Amino acid sequence: MLLSACLRKKIPQQTMSLKRFMLRVEALKLYRNVLRQAQQLPDPTQRRDVQEWVRADFDTHRHHEDEETIKRLIMQGKQQLEELEKTIKRTK
Repeated sequence: MLLSACLRKKIPQQTMSLKRFMLRVEALKLYRNVLRQAQQLPDPTQRRDVQEWVRADFDTHRHHEDEETIKRLIMQGKQQLEELEKTIKRTK
């Protein structure tokens, strides 16, 4: 009886759905990929600016709960990642 009460306290009351969890994983993967690409920028000032912009942008949109909004933001992020990759290829 006491054990089940302790376990109930440790389990979050509001758990994430599988779909929401998968979107979170995808967003974190995108975040890491953009930061990795930013490391490829030759100019340290540009690199730092892009890293700060990415962190601020992800932090700004952290509160969104609507799955469609999150999907749209992920798609926009992927497009921006492609643009960053193209920019880096042109500078090499």
